[in-house]
This record gives sequence, structure tokens and C-alpha cells, in this order.
Amino acid sequence: MPSAAVFTDLDGTLLNHDDYSYAEALPAIAELRRRRIPLILVSSKTRAEMAQLCAELEITDPFVCENGSVIVVPPAWADVYPAEREKLVEEAGALLDYRGANRERIVQLLKTMKDDFAFSGFADMTVQDVMDCTGLSEGAAAKAMQRCASEPLLWRDSAAAMNDFAQQLGRHGLRVLKGGRFYHVMGECDKGDAVRYLLSIYESHDGAKVGSVALGDSPNDLQMLKAVDQAVVMPHPDGTYMHDDGLAGAIHAPFQGAKGWQIGVQAALSKLDEEKQ
Repeated sequence: MPSAAVFTDLDGTLLNHDDYSYAEALPAIAELRRRRIPLILVSSKTRAEMAQLCAELEITDPFVCENGSVIVVPPAWADVYPAEREKLVEEAGALLDYRGANRERIVQLLKTMKDDFAFSGFADMTVQDVMDCTGLSEGAAAKAMQRCASEPLLWRDSAAAMNDFAQQLGRHGLRVLKGGRFYHVMGECDKGDAVRYLLSIYESHDGAKVGSVALGDSPNDLQMLKAVDQAVVMPHPDGTYMHDDGLAGAIHAPFQGAKGWQIGVQAALSKLDEEKQ
């Protein structure tokens, strides 16, 4: 069993906001591999997007898609994953634990709300539209549109309207979370739920405490950051940080994206190591 586990958001955190590069984070990723500390990606991105990144980084641990709506379980975890096997969906050599709402239901509901609120969802966009608002390549944008349990929105209405929008979604068992670029409509789950669940698996396997670190920059990361021993808050593009009273002991990375991630991971692991002494 690992002595620690690192959970991380992607856009603006492990990945640079503009060019999506992780190059400056590679030394810290190599250090995690050397210490056999799992790196668990936790993102609003789709399984198609994240599977490619895991392959590039040679990550074989579980990963969490669409803000906690889906956990992708590697084959090696099949015997230790506690969810009922019949509820898991086997697809392309992995087991999928669907924890959120069905995207088709979400999109159908959003269609009925178009007359009352101003927004555009991925279901309203072409691949070119997604490329224009994210800076992704055509292939990456197509992968970003392969969603199964959430719908990203560009919100074009007021803050007061957002409150009404969220209340209406709640009456249908759905919620809306703010990410770095989009609002995300999804089921009643979040990144924190998935992180706590995966930590419980690591800890129950050998019956020992696993030190935990999480890195993120946006409101949809908040519950994940609160679920771990050491949170690392990444700066926004304008240099400001997300604030919450529950993050009083958080480390604040000095830079956005991969460069700041590298420093934040090193600082968090050093802090965990000091606490063990």
C-alpha cells in the first residue's frame, strides 16, 4: 500500500491554462513514481481525454472523469474495488463506475430551460465551437465532447439567474458546479466524493492511513481539496486564489499550471513527511 496519494485537477493545475502543457511538472511526476505514490487525475474532462493523458504519463492508477461522475477502474483493481461488480460497466479494458446522472437526461432537461435562461451547452456546439472557446485541437475538442454524465455550459445570464437555475436543477436531482472555463451540470456527486471513496479503498486494503494531497484551482475542486490531508490551491490566470474558510491550512502554489504544480507537490510531500517524523 502507498504511504501517500496525490489527487489532481488538470486544466490550470497540472496542465497549463493556455497550451495544456505538463512539461514543467515532469520532475515531480517522476519523483511520485520513484516513491510509488499514486497520481490520480480528477477532472471535468471526459474519459477519452483522460485516458490519452494517462497513457502519455504512464499512469496506471484509477482516474476520475466529469467532476466525479465516473471513476475509471484499471483491470488490476478488479478484485479490490468494493463496488458491486454487476453495477460496473466493462469497456475497452477498464471498469467504469458511473456515479452521476445520464447526460441524455441532463441535455433534455436543459432544452426545456432555454426560454428562461441564457446559456450554451456542448450539445449546442460544433467541434469548431469547442475549439474556439477552449483552444483545443480538433481531435482534443472531439474527445471533450464525448461526455456521458455531465454537460458543460457557457453561462450568458446574470448571477441572480444562476441561483434560480441551480434551484430548478436541484428539483430534478441535478447540480451545477463552476469550473475554470465552464459551468458543469451533473448529478448529485462531486470530486470530493470520488476522492474519499478511492482513499477508503487504499486504506482498507492494508488497514493503514494513507497521507493525501490534492491540487486544484476552481470551485469544482473545493470538495476534493477539503477531502485530503494537504490541499494545494493553484492561482487563477489573474493571480488570485480561490478562497474558502475550509482551506485555512492550504499551500498556495506560486504559479499557475505545471510550474506551480511541480512546486506545490514538492511542498505538500515535504509537509506530510515532516508530520510523520
